[in-house]
Amino acid sequence: PQLADGCTTTRPPTTMQQTMTGFEKMLLRKGMRINKRLPIKIRDWKIFRGDQVLIRTGPSKGETGRVVACDKYKNRVVVEGVNLRRRLRNAKFVMAEDTIHYSNVNLLDPETGKPTRVKWRFLEDGEKIRISVKSGAMIPIPDQKEFDPPQKPFNDQKDTGLDLAMKDTYTAAKEAAAAAAQEEDEVVVAEEITSKS
Repeated sequence: PQLADGCTTTRPPTTMQQTMTGFEKMLLRKGMRINKRLPIKIRDWKIFRGDQVLIRTGPSKGETGRVVACDKYKNRVVVEGVNLRRRLRNAKFVMAEDTIHYSNVNLLDPETGKPTRVKWRFLEDGEKIRISVKSGAMIPIPDQKEFDPPQKPFNDQKDTGLDLAMKDTYTAAKEAAAAAAQEEDEVVVAEEITSKS
């Protein structure tokens, strides 16, 4: 497409068909009903769990907080302590964070503390990093392991030791079975000899 100044855009316009998953396309081909308002998925997410963001619109406009969760299918994020709603949990009403659309939050510049847009760039070693458009500062991606569910602790008492697990029991059992079969054959032969005499 041509722009006003005669330049052309580098990326073609995104259509609904291009952003649909294969499953959704199959449903359309078969004529099955699907949600008509499918969200247009954001191709290149620049906000991750643990980022400090500023809310741009809505009742919580101007508040800052840390991103706790990202729903990439619905293009929504959950910001800690912002956009609180009453939720019924365990037969009690509690105040819990509600989701905010991805476009309604901005990353905070680590140097200035103000909202900024972000662009992806590559280092010499090929690592992909985020750069603040306003100050040019590098914005590191937070550690995502902090948000993963906790792993169950390893229990030595209920687990088989490595030496017992790696022990070859099949050949020993096979040899014992062969020895038992040979003993039975010898007993049968001995009984036949005694019965004939």
